[in-house]
Amino acid sequence: MRVFLIHGMGRTPASMWVLDRRLRAAGYRPSLFGYFVTVSDLDSIAERFLHHVEQVREADADDDGYAVVSHSLGGIITRLVAPRLPPGWRAFTMLAPPNRPPAVVTDVIGELKLFRLFTQDAGKKLKDPEFYHALPRPQAPTLVIASVGGPRLERFHLDAPNDGVLRAEETLLEGTEHVEIDAMHTFLMNRNDVLERILAFFALHGFRPAE
Repeated sequence: MRVFLIHGMGRTPASMWVLDRRLRAAGYRPSLFGYFVTVSDLDSIAERFLHHVEQVREADADDDGYAVVSHSLGGIITRLVAPRLPPGWRAFTMLAPPNRPPAVVTDVIGELKLFRLFTQDAGKKLKDPEFYHALPRPQAPTLVIASVGGPRLERFHLDAPNDGVLRAEETLLEGTEHVEIDAMHTFLMNRNDVLERILAFFALHGFRPAE
C-alpha cells in the first residue's frame, strides 16, 4: 500500500526518513519526493510531484490505492495538483501545513532579502491571500495535524498556540479533521504520537495492510 511522502520548505527527503522507516515497519510502501524552492517555482514543483505519483502508480502491481503524508509546504504543493492526482487517493495527512498566510512571513521575515533570495516564488505565494483562496481542496479524506509546542513570541507574531513557525490557526482547513500535538514544527514527522495518528487515520478510512 503506497504512501507518498513530501517534505517541507528548506528540507530534503532525508527529513522524512524516520517516518519512511516506521511506515515500512507498519506494512506500507513509502515513496519519497524531493524539491528545492530556490531553483523551481511552486507550479513546476507541483507538476513534478504529480508526474512522480503517476509514474509510481503505473508501476505498482496492486490496486490498493495510495495515501499522501506531507510536511509544511509539502501539503500546499499537494493541494496545487489535488484535482489531477490519479484515482485511488485514499487518505491525506498534512503535518503543520500553512493553509493560510503565516504571520511570521507576512509581517516579520517576508521582506528580508535573504528570505526572498532563498524562497523565490514560494516565498511570494506564502504571503499572498489570493494564492490560498485559489488553492484546490484535497480530493481525499484529510487530517491536519498541527503542532503547538512553540514559545509565545509576540514580536514574531507567534502570540497564540504555535510551533515556532506557524500558529495553529494558520493550519486550519475548513471541512477537514484537525488535531493538535504538543511539538515543534521542524521535527513533527519524527514523533511516535504523530505516527500513531497517521496510522489510525489510515485505518479509519480502510487503508491498512492485510493482517
